[in-house]
Amino acid sequence: MSLRSRLSTVALAALLLAGGAAAPSATAAEAPALSVASFGDSITRAATTCGGRGDCPVNSWATGSAPAVHSVATRLQELNPGRTVTSTNYAKSGSRIAGVASAVSAAAAAGARPDVVTLLIGGNDLCHPDLRAAADGYAMTPADAFAASATSALQRIRSAWPEATVLVGSVPDVASEWAAVQTGAGARTWPSAKLCRTTRGALADNVVQTGDAFTSTVAAAAERTRQYDDALASACAAEGPHCVWDGGALSRTEISPEIVSSVDSFHPNVQGQALIARVLWGPEAVPAWAARLTQGAPVSPPVPAVTGAPVPTTPTPTTTPAPRTTPSSKTTPAPKAAPAPAGARRATKTVTPARPTTPAPAATRAPASGSTPSTTTSRGLAGTKDTTAPTVRITGPVAGGSVSGNVALAAVSDDDTASLVFSSEGRRLGSAKHAANGGWTLTVSTRGFPKGEHDLVATATDRSGNTGTSAPVTVTVR
Repeated sequence: MSLRSRLSTVALAALLLAGGAAAPSATAAEAPALSVASFGDSITRAATTCGGRGDCPVNSWATGSAPAVHSVATRLQELNPGRTVTSTNYAKSGSRIAGVASAVSAAAAAGARPDVVTLLIGGNDLCHPDLRAAADGYAMTPADAFAASATSALQRIRSAWPEATVLVGSVPDVASEWAAVQTGAGARTWPSAKLCRTTRGALADNVVQTGDAFTSTVAAAAERTRQYDDALASACAAEGPHCVWDGGALSRTEISPEIVSSVDSFHPNVQGQALIARVLWGPEAVPAWAARLTQGAPVSPPVPAVTGAPVPTTPTPTTTPAPRTTPSSKTTPAPKAAPAPAGARRATKTVTPARPTTPAPAATRAPASGSTPSTTTSRGLAGTKDTTAPTVRITGPVAGGSVSGNVALAAVSDDDTASLVFSSEGRRLGSAKHAANGGWTLTVSTRGFPKGEHDLVATATDRSGNTGTSAPVTVTVR
C-alpha cells in the first residue's frame, strides 16, 4: 500500500471515529415554545371544510396547519422560526358565549399554558336553532346576558393566563351571509334547519313576518349584533393591553357566496377560513401584538418542523354560519368573501408548519378530532437575535405599466427572507412563493378592481421576524 493510501485510510478512520463520538456534548439551548389556544364555535373548528358535515380543525383560521388557510398559528411560526409553535383547538361546535368561561377553566385545569389565546364567538347566540324566544319575542341570546358572559369569559382567561395575548374577534355578519345565500341552496337549508331566524325576519316559531313586523325583526338582529360587539369590545378593554379587539373588522367583512360551504350553505369554506385569518391577523404584515412575541426569541438557524398533508378529522354534524368578505385591494384583487358564525367541536391540538425560504421537508400532521385537544408543533434552534430588516424590491410589473387579467407579481429579497407578501393600498393580495431562481412570485387577477392607478408594495419577513417593505410601484389597471 502506498504512503498516500495509508494516510487516506488513517484519515478516513479518524473521521469515522470522530463522527461516531460526535454526539454534541452541548447544544444551544432551545428557545421556549410558543403556544396558541383557541376558543369558539364551529367556525374555529372549521366545520364542513373537509367535505362532510364534521369538524376539520386542520383548516381552522386560528390553529390550522393547512397552507391554503395560512392560519394565525402558521403566521406566528413564520415570525418565530427559531421556536416551537404549538396550537390547541378548544372550540366546540354549537358553543355560545355562556359556555366559554367553563371551557377556559377546563383547559387551564388540564394544564394549558398558552402565550396566545383566540376567541371568536357569537354566531350561535344569533343563529342556533335551539334558542328559545326571549322576553322580546326574538330567538337570540339577550344582550345583557351576552355581556355578562363576555365579561366572565375574558376575566377567566386573564385569571388563568395573566401574561397571554388574547385576540378577540367581532361577530360575523350573518345578515350579509343570508343575503348571499338566499337565492341558492341556503333558501331551503336555513329555514329547514331554523338557522338565524331573527336575521331572516322570522320569530321563534320560524314563521317569517311581513310588512313592518318583518322590518322590525330584521332590524332587531342587526342591533343585537352591534350589542354583542359592544359587549366583547368592553370586556376586552377591561382586561388591559394584553387583550386585542379586532375593532369590529370581522363584523364589517361582507360575506359572498364564494366563501360559504357548499356542504351546508352556512359555514365558511377553506377560502372563508383564510379570509377570517387575514382579517383577524390585521392589515399589517407583523401586527404590534405579534411583534411583541418575537422580541428576545433567539432564532438562528431555523429548523422547520416536520409536517404533512392535512387529513380530515372525523366528521360530526354542526350548524353555524359564515362571515363576510373583506374588500380586496386595488392592484390585484383578493378574494371577497367572509366567514360564517357557528359552533365547533372538541379541542384539537395541531402542529403549525413553518414556511422556510430554504427548501426543507415539510409534512402536516392532521389534528385528531375528539374530546382531547389536537396540537401542532414547529421547531428551530436557538441563536443570536438578528434585528436587521430585510431589503425587498419589486421587479414586476414595472412602474408605470398597465395590467389586466391575471398578473404575475415578482420581487427579490435577502437570502434569509422567510415570507413575502404583496399588498396594494393597505390590502393584502397574498403570500408569494419562493421561486427556484431565488425570487418571489404571486399571480393575481385584476377582476373586480376599478380601472386606474394602484400602488403595489411587497413586505418581506426574515427568519428573525424582522420586516422590510419595498418602494411602491404604481401600475394602471385597464
